[in-house]
Amino acid sequence: MDVLQKLQDPQLVANFQHLFGIRRVEATRVKKYVGSNHLCASVSNSHNREIKTNIMERYLDEQSSKQGLHLRRKYKRLADTDTHKTHSRQDSAVSITSVASDSSNGSGRSWMGMLLGENTGGMEGSMEEDSTVSESEVEENSFEIKDRFWYHLFFFATGLGGELFYSVFFCFWSWNVDSAVLRRVMVIWMITMYIGQALKDILKVPRPACPPVVRLDPKWQLEYGLPSTHAMVGAAMPFSILILTLNRYQLDWGWGLAIAVTWCTCVCLSRLYLGMHTVLDVVCGLMLVTVLLVMILPWVDVLDHLALTHPASPLISFTLTVAMVVCYPATDRWTPARGDTTVIVGVGCGSLLGSWTNYQLGIIREPSLPPPYSVIWPSLNMIGLSLLRTILGLVIIMAVKAIFKSLSFATICALLQVKAEDYVNKTGGITVRHRLIVELFYKFITYIAIGFTVVYTGPMAFRLIGIERPTFYTEI
Repeated sequence: MDVLQKLQDPQLVANFQHLFGIRRVEATRVKKYVGSNHLCASVSNSHNREIKTNIMERYLDEQSSKQGLHLRRKYKRLADTDTHKTHSRQDSAVSITSVASDSSNGSGRSWMGMLLGENTGGMEGSMEEDSTVSESEVEENSFEIKDRFWYHLFFFATGLGGELFYSVFFCFWSWNVDSAVLRRVMVIWMITMYIGQALKDILKVPRPACPPVVRLDPKWQLEYGLPSTHAMVGAAMPFSILILTLNRYQLDWGWGLAIAVTWCTCVCLSRLYLGMHTVLDVVCGLMLVTVLLVMILPWVDVLDHLALTHPASPLISFTLTVAMVVCYPATDRWTPARGDTTVIVGVGCGSLLGSWTNYQLGIIREPSLPPPYSVIWPSLNMIGLSLLRTILGLVIIMAVKAIFKSLSFATICALLQVKAEDYVNKTGGITVRHRLIVELFYKFITYIAIGFTVVYTGPMAFRLIGIERPTFYTEI
């Protein structure tokens, strides 16, 4: 138990941050310095009030109607006192603004998030403003970055474990590398993330206390901490891609192993550097994903074959994924984990449906020779076609997302007889249950369409204009 307590100690994370150049600064006013040797990021009173209100409203909106008034009064009292300023703000988390958010015009959303999907860690809807913020809270959220190299490296590394990165990565891999590997990897991704996210909301282990930790990636801090799903996906993706690719191609495993280890290490360390997980969170995530990979990898080929060939595959895939969304564990407060999980499950379901359609229509078929295959290294012409496919495919995905999000949102609002503006503005008589149904429905349907587009609609468009990848048709 002493070892577990030590690994969960937030001071251990704070020491790690200090080692890599993160310093708290004593200040009552908010400024941002950009110098030759350091960056100083801090929070203004007005921005702090806005973020605090957003988090409070998100928290309150997901509580039961029976306890809603009691919880709102209780939360208001906590927000107006200084009793819990040194406690980890798991229920009243105050986000901090870092240099990374400047690139998104203060909205907390990157260009990739604008392009590909929901910023599931961000805030939805317009909120009322709360003016309760203390000077000490501003001081706690003031910090400086002494070494910009580590700052940018770890922010890049944490993106390797995020959904937005995989939105681009999966598309590129399917359209330009090997769709057979991608189908198997997406099954692993879906199962791994679902189990990790569900365990967070079952175990309810808070993130490391702030202070002493400085949180540089606050958009996720409403989620619980254990296990670290960033660590899980940061290990599951590179190692499963490596193993599955080596099974199909004649490649030197040395370089691939080095890349996988580096990928996994950087993602795990980034979560400590950004102050979002304890060492125990990361270790448990790595242990859990190791067990899952040992269990799933031997069966992934069988699962892929059944998904492609079984007549009932679409019905089974859709039923199972709907059950995963509906049966996601309930929590005592709102976290973005359920919405994130719905997005992941929706993409996985859509990709399974698209793959089955490809096989049933004869678009993909059994190869004439069994693996392993020789690697075809890209020429300049192939690189140009890859870029063209990627750009065109992402444009198609943007259009699909806009269309299906609008249609699914309007459909569920009509079925529930709620006004769309009430959901968006969080006004009117819309109940908490209806809000949850609306969110999960439109996300699930929209991302099923996106997953289907990645493996079917996109490649079909490439065939129509003559820029398809020939080997796509035999990748089973």
